[in-house]
Amino acid sequence: MINLSLMKPTKRAQFGILAWLLLAGGSCENNTENTSAADEIRLMEQLHVHGILEKDSSTLKKILAKDLMVNAPSNNVVDLNMALEALKLGYIDYTSYEQKIDEIKIIENIGIVMGLETVMPTGLTGPSGTVERRRFTDIWMYQNSQWLMIARQASNISVE
Repeated sequence: MINLSLMKPTKRAQFGILAWLLLAGGSCENNTENTSAADEIRLMEQLHVHGILEKDSSTLKKILAKDLMVNAPSNNVVDLNMALEALKLGYIDYTSYEQKIDEIKIIENIGIVMGLETVMPTGLTGPSGTVERRRFTDIWMYQNSQWLMIARQASNISVE
């Protein structure tokens, strides 16, 4: 389970260095081993969660495809520009974002991730103090020596 909101600054710095090494140096060479690809995608998921929590649009731009398509928990379909604008304006804002990956499946150059997210919204995102649980599916494509998220579906299953 990933919970970057509870990481201490030194852990965040270590995570940032790891992320920078991955993004600056490129992803591992394209390989046929599904375990290695799944590990790479797991790291990309961590970068995605970190980017959302820290409102780090520069990291998100590096891991999200330019033609990204998201079916958001608000029941709206948005593209990359709309998602980044929502992040900038505070419509995507969480005090906590935990992700539990149930399964990662690799099919050629496509990675499919399914799991459960638990978020605590704040600000314009939703009432502070509530906990939203949602099922998610993220679709990643390996192109130009790196994994990019090309699509995402997230649906609330409970709000407490």
